[in-house]
Amino acid sequence: MVYCFPVICDMKGKIRTILRMIAGKLSVFLFCVLFISGYNPLFGRENSIVGVVLLMSLLIFLKADFGMAAVYSGALIPVLLVAMGLCAKWSALHPLLGLAIDTLFLGAGLQATRQDESRSAYLPFLMGFVMLRGYDVSGDLLWKRMVSLAVIGCFIGLVHWMFNRRTCGRAGLAALTAPLSRYGAWERWAMSLLGTLIPTMLVGDLLSIPKSMWVNLTVLSLMTPVEEELIHRRRLRVPATILGCVLFLTLFGWLIPQSYQTAVILLAGFLSMFITSYFIKTAYNSFSALVTATLLLPAHTAAATRIVNNLIGAAVTVVSLFFWNRLFRRWDKSLQNS
Repeated sequence: MVYCFPVICDMKGKIRTILRMIAGKLSVFLFCVLFISGYNPLFGRENSIVGVVLLMSLLIFLKADFGMAAVYSGALIPVLLVAMGLCAKWSALHPLLGLAIDTLFLGAGLQATRQDESRSAYLPFLMGFVMLRGYDVSGDLLWKRMVSLAVIGCFIGLVHWMFNRRTCGRAGLAALTAPLSRYGAWERWAMSLLGTLIPTMLVGDLLSIPKSMWVNLTVLSLMTPVEEELIHRRRLRVPATILGCVLFLTLFGWLIPQSYQTAVILLAGFLSMFITSYFIKTAYNSFSALVTATLLLPAHTAAATRIVNNLIGAAVTVVSLFFWNRLFRRWDKSLQNS
């Protein structure tokens, strides 16, 4: 019995740790549900994707170091969020105008977050921009969208400053204009990402590809700045997407009555907070994206479109990375020979 006591204590400690983790995740999940539930009635259900982008921004910028004093990065956040909404709208006016606007905003989003060591601060700006382009609105809904980006963006900037004012650097806005080198790892990643994503967005606009946003998001997901993740993600993206589509069609098409579907979506959202696997997260993202897509498209059409667009995005990424890697090797060889 004496020997069992440390084992029992260890088990109790692990149970307490698990319960604390579940309680922490549950509180975050409840906040997310309340945030989106409050956002939609205020700013329109058609703008719900903006609520998701703002929520993602809040969670990521809660602890983020832009490489400058938090007072400056806190002020920069609402400026970029408002610019994101405006640029997403202007980009939809004409493909060639969109090419210039996409280049300016995506470049600015990357430049603003280039000092971030977590390599995730760029996501709210770039992913948010792609999503807002994919859900264009006008009139009163556009005004509500811009007001939400400005007001909640200022709140996010304030929260960022409060949580990071003692931990961020002390540099000023001059950090945004630090010189770039074509031989730097970050610069090469940024060039390859922009050199892939921007042409893909242009082709999607010119050809009017249905739900081309999903192609763009696939490129953005696969071209991660974390080099070890590249091969892993390219291998898993399409199979995980297919699994998510099959689960959606099976659960919502045959097994689960419509009255229980909202509860299933909430439960799946909560469980996803415990998932670290890229494969499972991608399957869940496909599942949740189809929930929204079926408001506009039949379920089978939406699922087929998502699979095809992910295949296109994956193929574009593989070809583009091959091109950029060859170009970078040529630059390295010319540097060695000089």
